[in-house]
Amino acid sequence: MERAARRTPEVSLEEIFRRAAQGVPDEDGRAAVVAEALGYLQRGFDSHYASEWGATDDEILVGDNAYAWAVETIARLDEPEFVAVASRMIRDGAGRVSAGGGVDLELWTPHLADLLRIISGEDPERSRQRITTAAGEVAHQRGA
Repeated sequence: MERAARRTPEVSLEEIFRRAAQGVPDEDGRAAVVAEALGYLQRGFDSHYASEWGATDDEILVGDNAYAWAVETIARLDEPEFVAVASRMIRDGAGRVSAGGGVDLELWTPHLADLLRIISGEDPERSRQRITTAAGEVAHQRGA
């Protein structure tokens, strides 16, 4: 069975979020926790949707484990607003894949910005600019 093209952004959501959160007041370390959860979330998507013909049993187990780590990680923050945004990310991403597409950074940027806004307390547009700038920097650094 041939592997399909990756169905999530080529760049790491975890790296993008960490970079975007630099300089944002975050005394309690929520940004690092959210970044870690995003890494697990992306791995879960990559495993579950690894092939256009469906994931193997092993890929599903890896994906389920990654999703569980994402939920456990974000739950450490004990803030329902983070869980709500993460749920929308999963719903929107799964919907796009079910329709036969991939999940691009454009789809998830508003969600990433919303997570950053919760931490920073800044204007939603400023958080979106931070995410967009960080995504460009990470992609450039990776040569993507």
